[in-house]
Order: sequence, then structure tokens, then C-alpha cells
Amino acid sequence: MNHFRKMSVLGWSIWSMLFGLTLILFATGVLNMPAIEPLPFILIALLVIIFQMDSIERKGVYFTFSESIVLIIFLFFDFETALFVNQIGLLVFQFVNLKPRVALRRFRFTYPWNAITSFLEIAIPASVYLALGGVTGLGFYSQDSFLPLAGLIIAIILNTVVQKYQVGWWFRVDIPVRDFLSIAFYTYIVSLVFILAASLFRETNLLVVSSIAAALTFFIKRLIIQKGRQDAFKSLIEQYDEAKEAVSLSQSEAQAIEVFLSQCERLNEYDEGYVEFKLFDRTLYFDLKTRQPIDRHVVFELLDATYPNEASVEYEMRFEWDAPLSNEFNEDYHSFISVRSEEIEGIRTWIVMTGEHVYGYPPIIQREIVKLLKSFNRTISRCHERDRLYTESRTDSLTLLANARAFYEYGIQQISDGSMYPISVAMLDIDFFKKINDTHGHQVGDSVLQEFGRRIRQVLRTEDFAARYGGEEFILLLNRCDVEAAVEIAERIRQQIENKPFHVDGIDIPVTASIGVDTIQSFGDKRLDDTIRNADRALYVGGKYAGRNRVAHYNFLTT
Repeated sequence: MNHFRKMSVLGWSIWSMLFGLTLILFATGVLNMPAIEPLPFILIALLVIIFQMDSIERKGVYFTFSESIVLIIFLFFDFETALFVNQIGLLVFQFVNLKPRVALRRFRFTYPWNAITSFLEIAIPASVYLALGGVTGLGFYSQDSFLPLAGLIIAIILNTVVQKYQVGWWFRVDIPVRDFLSIAFYTYIVSLVFILAASLFRETNLLVVSSIAAALTFFIKRLIIQKGRQDAFKSLIEQYDEAKEAVSLSQSEAQAIEVFLSQCERLNEYDEGYVEFKLFDRTLYFDLKTRQPIDRHVVFELLDATYPNEASVEYEMRFEWDAPLSNEFNEDYHSFISVRSEEIEGIRTWIVMTGEHVYGYPPIIQREIVKLLKSFNRTISRCHERDRLYTESRTDSLTLLANARAFYEYGIQQISDGSMYPISVAMLDIDFFKKINDTHGHQVGDSVLQEFGRRIRQVLRTEDFAARYGGEEFILLLNRCDVEAAVEIAERIRQQIENKPFHVDGIDIPVTASIGVDTIQSFGDKRLDDTIRNADRALYVGGKYAGRNRVAHYNFLTT
């Protein structure tokens, strides 16, 4: 920011000197007050203001064609009139385009340099034109030589080239000379063509002639603006629509995040970018350039502290930035955009992008970014809702263990994987559960089932799978678990159930369980249904019929 502070001081110093010099020239009679009547002067000033308000952007450069109107006024009237209306139009433009958040910063830095540029844009070409014997007023059409006009055009082109380097120095913006020359062509050469075309009306009032030339210039300007905007914006909106569709087709949270990050990289121009995903009770952060997860970047803390309730924060050039924010980024960055979506149902997305380009995020891009964030949020909500319904359809609502349907799906998946073998299945049944229900009631019975499921989970390994099979029956799938290991796990569960009575509603209820086990040693030995059937047989033959509160493996049954 030190560069821009220095440029601001330098700009106001040069502006003050030029302003003082102009006053001296008027005081000494070198320059005279405009001879034009007040009403025509006001109308001409309004023409300049209209052109100032309707700008064209080309690669970060804004030009208004107001210079062309000032050129018309100079040739048809005089230098003083052109100088006055030019500065009046610029001053109005500066105030109208001030943004509340950065109004003072923008005016303090841009006005003196814009005023200096506007002054030189008319002063240098006009001085060359007059020095070569050029004539203003209706005499412009009757002068014998085209030399003054040629000098005017050359001065305009050279002045434009110099401006390119001035802008690079003042604003730290590198814009190709070709772009500046194209601006000069549209701004001045086209205007000169219409000035010559207006010669058809040279017998009429000068105000009429200048208005006709201005109207023709404005017409061409509108065609250029509309074509440029239609081509650029149509393509941009189509790309954002494609991005929103791609995000909405995501089938999972992870896929939605990956698609969102890739679309941001494709659509937006930035040198640094970060995104925050608030997903219910989790918050994830990603670097947009690398698409890798990161810790929370300091930019989010700064924006939270400075603009806690702002949905959008945007800077067009570096001198507009807040000092704390400016200190965190490369000094060559200009454009900055922060857009955070509204938080709905625990979901919010917040994106921050910045880069060296200027005026990088116009309103149309901001609106499309907001739509993309909303599309992402809706997709995440849909994915989570679908996952919730899927989980509920495969979860026992009482014990919160998986249900039989989920067990079969998981079991089929596991026995298809050769690396999981040996695989054991254990069937568990609460002994005398009907008696518990009859004695204490079904509500107590439900609490016993819940505690039973909790104690099972305490014993199982992380790779094991437990489900409520139905009623008071539970089933386990034990990966990489041979006969001995399966019996050992089942015995630990049996002891965990027996050793401590179930405390429900102030009552201690002794509970025991019978457990049957079977094992598939290797891929293809048995089907899952056969293994479940064998474990169930072991449960009843080796457990229930042998006295209950026992563990029995199908391999060791004697009957």
C-alpha cells in the first residue's frame, strides 16, 4: 500500500500544479473564458456526462468516449470550452461511481490522476493542432491543409502510448500497447470520421453539428458495447450454467466438492483462491489452486472481523483494499472477491479469490458465483438427505445397530473379497427375553435391547459388523477371524453381558445370552446363507438346548 500512498500524494501535487498553472493562464489572458452561451454549454456538458456514465471495459481498461466528445467540442468551439466540460464531466463521473465502502480511498487516489490524464488528453493534441495552424469552429472544414489534423492524430496516438506506461506506473497494471491503441482508435478516429460526416450540416448551428457528431459516435459506441457484452456474457453465462449442472449431478458430498473445485478453476481467473464449506457440524477448507484441503486461511478471519455480515466484498484495484487484508497478499494483486452464501439447514459455502487482473469480478460474475454456490449447497443438502434415508432404511431405530437388510448387503460384499478370509458369523439371542418383557413390560425390554447392543459394540473390533437380526436376536460378521478367534470374541461378549446386571428404571436385571458361531475358511467354501443357518443351528443346539448362556461353534456340534 505504500506505493499507492506515494502515488496519491504525487498525483495531488501534480494536479495542484496544473490547476495553479491553468489559473495563471486564465489570469494572464493566455486562456479566455468560454464564449459559448450558458444553455449550449450546459447541453454540451450533459453530453460529456452521458458518455462518462456509459463506459466500455476492455481487459481491465475502462474508456467512455467522453474524450471523443471533448475532441468534437474543441474542433467546433474552442479549447477552453472543451477543457471546462471535460473536467466537469470527470468530476461528476467520479462522484457517481463512488462505492460506499471505498469511496474516500477511490476518490483520493483516482481523481487527481484521472484529472491529469483528461487534461493531457485534450491539452497535448490541441496544442499540436493549433501550433500547426489548425482552425476551430466552422472554419475547421474550410482550412486548406490536412497537416494540423494529421498532427492531431499523431499526437493522440503518441499520448495514448505514453498513457499505457503511466497507467502501469500509477496503478501497477500491465496492459498491452495494442489494447491502448485500439481504445485510441475507437475513441478518436471513429469520432473524427463522424466529425467529417457532420460537415453535411455545417451551415447550421454549431451545437446542432456537434450534437449530430456526438449522436453518431454514441450509436457506434452502443453497438460496440452490446456486441462485446453479448459475446462475452453469453459465453460466460453458458459456462456457469454448465458448471451448475455438473455440480447438481454429483452423487455424493466428496464428488460435489471435487466438481465444484474443478469448475471454479475453469471459470474464474485468480492467482490465489480459497473456499470454506460449512457442512452441518463440520467445516472444510480448500485451496482453489491446488484443490487440496488446508487449515483455515487468515483471510476468512480478517473478513469475519471486518465485514461479519457482508454477503459480498469486492475490490477492483489494490488501492481500495483494507490495510490488514492488503498485508496478507502479494502486492501486485488488484481484484478481490469474497462471496458467502446464506446458511440454510447448516450448509454454507464461502469463496475468496484474488489476482493481478483489474476489475476482475464485475456484477454479472458475482451473480453467477452466487448461483453456483446455491447450486452446490442444494446438491450437498440432497446428498445428505439421500444418505440419511439410506442409513435409516438400513438401521435399527431402537438399538441404532444395522438391520438385517444392511447385514446381508455388507456380508455379500465381504465374502466377495478374498482378503477378508477367514470370515466368521455369530448369532446371539437373549436368554428368557420373553420373561423380561412379561415381568417388567415392553418398555423395559426395549431398554434391555439397547443396552445389549451397546455392550456388543464395546467388545467388537473396528473391522467387525454388528446388526439386530430381529426381535431379541443379533448377528455379527467378523472379518479375518478364524474358528478360535471367533469363539474367543463370542465368549468375551457373553461375559460382558453376564458379568454386570442391566440397570433399567432403577431395577437390576440379570441378563445372559446364547451365541452360535460358524466360520468360512476361504473363498467359495460356503455361501453366506448357509453360514448364517449353521450359526443359528449352533446357537440353539449348542447354546439353548445345552442350558443357555453358552458359546457354541458349528464345527464342534455333536448332534
